[in-house]
Parts: sequence; C-alpha cells; structure tokens
Amino acid sequence: MEKLKYSVQLLGSALVWIIMGVLAFTLFFGDLIVWLLTFWWDKRLFWLHRYSIFWAMFHIRINPFWKIKLEGKEHLDKNKVYVIVSNHQSAFDIALLYRINKHFKWVAKRELIRVPVIGWNLLLNKYILIDRKNAFSSKKLLHEGCKNLKMGSSVLVFPEGTRTPDGKVRRFKEGAFLLAKQAQVSILPLVIEGSKDVLPKPGIISLIQTFTIKILPEISYDSFKDTDVAELTKAVNKLILDTHMAMESKWYK
Repeated sequence: MEKLKYSVQLLGSALVWIIMGVLAFTLFFGDLIVWLLTFWWDKRLFWLHRYSIFWAMFHIRINPFWKIKLEGKEHLDKNKVYVIVSNHQSAFDIALLYRINKHFKWVAKRELIRVPVIGWNLLLNKYILIDRKNAFSSKKLLHEGCKNLKMGSSVLVFPEGTRTPDGKVRRFKEGAFLLAKQAQVSILPLVIEGSKDVLPKPGIISLIQTFTIKILPEISYDSFKDTDVAELTKAVNKLILDTHMAMESKWYK
C-alpha cells in the first residue's frame, strides 16, 4: 500500500513539474512583452510586477488541491511603503508571497539568475540581487533598497538569509532592519507556514497542501527610530518566531 501511495505521489509530482515547466517558459513570453511595452516609462516596473503576480498565482492555482489562507489583510496598506520581512521555509515562498498583492522588490541571492525563467524574471524586474559571499552585499542592499523605497516600491527580505533546514524560524540578520532605519519606513512582518511541506522529499511535490500567510501589524518607524538595530532585529525575530510556534508547533518539538 505504501509503495502504491508513493508511486501515485511520484507520478503526480512529475506531472505537476512538467506542467509548471511548460507554463513557465510559455508565460515568460508574456513577461517579456510586458517589459518591452512598459520599461521605458514605468520606472518602478509596476506593471511587470503585476504580471509576475498573475504568473505566480496561475502556477499555484493549476493544482486545485493547493489552497492559500491569507490572514491579517487589514494590516496591509496598499498605498504605503514598507520593508517587508518574512520567515523562509522553501523555494516555494517566492511564488507564494506574491499572494499579498503588494508592489515590492525582492532581495534575492544572485545565484538565482542562473535558473532559467526564474532568473530571467528577476533580472527584468530589477529585483535586488545580493552576492552573499561578497563583503559589499550589505552596502548594495542599503543603496538599492533605499533607492527603491524612495521610488515607492516596498522591499521584501528573508532576514534568515536562507531557507530553514528544519521548519523552525532561525536567527535573523540585521540588513533588513538597518534598511528600515536608514530609509525611515515601517516594517511589515509576515509569517509563512506550509511551504516546507510542499516539498517533503527532494523533487517530490506534495499534491495536497494548504499554505498560510499571516500578515502581522506593521511596526511603525516612530516606534523603533531610537532602538538599536541589533535589539530591533532580535525583537522582530522573536515576534515572528512566537507567531510561527503558535501557528504550527510541530517544528519545535
């Protein structure tokens, strides 16, 4: 029985990978068309990001057994600029977080540009690409982050720096919080749960999954402008950790 279940999961996973791969290359042509029509006048690449939202949600919704629960929508002001911070469970988070339907610039590792389609989309959108091995990466985050925030684009950062290996929220790095202080903007914390479960084994996709994105109340700039960056980082880390533990305690047993 277990072998049959595994075989069905393997077959279904392979089918989903094939469909997603074909769709990715197909939808990229739309990405390129939107970029060609808008990049010369849309300096924030707002419309290209809107297309990226459509693209990401289309990929998730091709499987009717994947559901997204978005909680705390009332905490998100569509007209406000934030440094958005979230825990990071899996590569699936990149598609999932477009669900908040907010204009933002990703902070992503530069190695992703080598991934076909995904890397091309990152480059076209002028997302903030960081070389984690480069000592100047933090300066680039601050420079490009401030520039985009001033232009009216929020900046989304995974302050753990990489995906969690075991589902637990790990220690945060200070870059996102230094950016929020330097740019004098509010912080919007997000908590993700369920995306690690979608890839429980290498390459094998869980075909039935509910993802939760919880938007927490914003942390206004005035509330932390006199707070040390290290202290602010620890406080937001604890907030997201405590919220995640309350949402799903299984990772912490």
